[in-house]
Amino acid sequence: MRIPTSRQRPTQVDMQTAMTPLIDVVFQLLIFFICASTGHMKELLLPTDFRAGAIGAAEAPQIEKPLGEVWLRMKRENDATIAFLEGREFRDLGDLDGTLRILSEASTEIPVNLEIAGEVPLGDVIHVYDSCRAAKFRSVNFAVSKSKTTATVNP
Repeated sequence: MRIPTSRQRPTQVDMQTAMTPLIDVVFQLLIFFICASTGHMKELLLPTDFRAGAIGAAEAPQIEKPLGEVWLRMKRENDATIAFLEGREFRDLGDLDGTLRILSEASTEIPVNLEIAGEVPLGDVIHVYDSCRAAKFRSVNFAVSKSKTTATVNP
């Protein structure tokens, strides 16, 4: 026996009404993808190989810096800060500024590594860092060595 229902089934489907929400969703997706795709850098310009998951993929070649690196070491001796740059000793940090400018004329792409002893005052460190940036070096890094008293953490 069939149970009567109070709802009437529509005998004709209005296709115009059924398509309107679908068209709205398609237009919204189109606008989203257009907005999301603008302003991004193309992946072809990046020097990275994105095939990391490929079996037997060769390692990315190392980009060699033609002029090497500059190591600037600073230590404190007799209440004076001494800087060592390329085998030269600078007891006056003002003389170091001129040498950094001359060195940057060769290339500003040379990375400068600052190795600072613990007893060097922060003001001298900031002065040397600012001198490197004023000479327009693009990469100024701080070298850190592992302390002998540092405890290792086992995973």
